[in-house]
Amino acid sequence: MILVIGGRSKIGSALIAELRERGEAVRALVRSGDATGFPDGVQTITGDLADPDSLRSAIEGAERMFLLCGPTEQEVQFNRNAIDVAKAAGISLLVRSSILGSDPDSPATFVRDHGICDGYLARAGIPYSIVRPNLFLQNVPETAIPSIDADGNLYANAGDARISMVDTRDVAAVAATVLTAPGHEGTAYDVTGPQALSYRDVAATLSASQGRRISYLDAPDDAVRGGLQAFGLPAWLVGALIDLFQEYRRSGPDGYAAQVTDTVQRLTGRPARTLEQLLAERPPG
Repeated sequence: MILVIGGRSKIGSALIAELRERGEAVRALVRSGDATGFPDGVQTITGDLADPDSLRSAIEGAERMFLLCGPTEQEVQFNRNAIDVAKAAGISLLVRSSILGSDPDSPATFVRDHGICDGYLARAGIPYSIVRPNLFLQNVPETAIPSIDADGNLYANAGDARISMVDTRDVAAVAATVLTAPGHEGTAYDVTGPQALSYRDVAATLSASQGRRISYLDAPDDAVRGGLQAFGLPAWLVGALIDLFQEYRRSGPDGYAAQVTDTVQRLTGRPARTLEQLLAERPPG
C-alpha cells in the first residue's frame, strides 16, 4: 500500500493514476468531503497535515508514502508532522516532492522551506528519496496565457532568466518509478524539462501556437505584486511568488534554474514533454 499525501495536486493526481496503472494499491489522504473523483480502486482517508493523529490513522498498513505539501505558511511544520509519523510507523520508503535548488539558506520562501524540509527528512533516519522539480510548464497555459493583454503582451517579472520548466506528469512518472522500483533510497532527483526557456522563448512559442504575435515584457515586481493581490491571494503567498522569481532572476540565463537533467528519460524511459507538446493538447482558442 502506498499512501499519497497531496493527491489533489497536479503531481499527486497524475501520480495516483500512474500507480494504479502499475497495479499498486493506493490510499489518498483527503480533506473532509473531498473523497470523490479518484481512479477506481483508490482508498481515501480523511486527514490533515496539521493533525498528526489523522496522519497516524492514514499511514496504518501502508509500506510507502509520497509527501507533497501544497503552498502554506506552515509548510515546514506540516512536513515535519508527516515525516515524524512516517518514522514512528516504520515506513519502508518516503518520497518527498521538493523544488529544484532547495536550500535552507535561500532568501526565497519556497526554496528555503523546501531546503529545511529536505534536511529534516535526510536526518530523520528513515529510507527516503527526494524529487526536486523545476517550475511547472502548466503555469504557462494556466497563468501566463490568461495574463496576455489585448495587444499581445505577456508580462512576467522573470528578467532574462532561463528556466527548465517541467510537465507535472513527468514529475509524477519519476515519483512513481522511485516509489515502485528498488534502489532509490537516499537519493535526490532534479527533475526538469528538456530545455531551458526564457519568457521570451515562451512568448515565441505562444506566438507560433496561437498564430499571433505575443511579446514578453519584463514587469517590475511591484506591478506583479499588485496583480497578484488583485486576484485575492494572501499576502504571504504573494510575497513567496515574488521572491521565487527574484531567485530565478539571480539564476539568470545560465544558472541553477537553467540546468537540464536527463532524469525523466533515465527513470521513465520517455523523453520529458516540451511546451509545444503541452500547448498542442489544449483546445483551440
